[in-house]
Amino acid sequence: MKITILILSLMLALLGCDLRGDTGQSTSDVRDETKGAAPEFDLVRIAGGTMKSTDIKSKVAVIDLWATWCVPCILEIPNFNKLHEAYDGKGVQTIAITVKSGALDEIKPNVAKLDMKYPVLVGDDKVVEAFGGVIGFPTT
Repeated sequence: MKITILILSLMLALLGCDLRGDTGQSTSDVRDETKGAAPEFDLVRIAGGTMKSTDIKSKVAVIDLWATWCVPCILEIPNFNKLHEAYDGKGVQTIAITVKSGALDEIKPNVAKLDMKYPVLVGDDKVVEAFGGVIGFPTT
């Protein structure tokens, strides 16, 4: 039984949290291209206040679109914490934008439990579209 659970967990982690059913978009529609400036946004921070795209102007931004229920997303958090700790204050900003995870009061306890050390914002479909959409989570 333990082996079956382990295998299923690994399969989920390797496959990611697929959203193709939600978007109707296939992987052949995805283009790998370098992006310029982040699209405009003004989002609520889990820690309080808001963050705007202008707050990260002239910084290198690592922006992770994730969901609280997505196992691969959760597995990435320790690495994002390390990235944030290594480069914070050096012109690199790590940001998580939480989508499809409910309201602020539902997201906040998960962020605390996961010990996310970098800014976590509450996103919506509009910000996902502005970043070019997602096929699955995580998308960085």
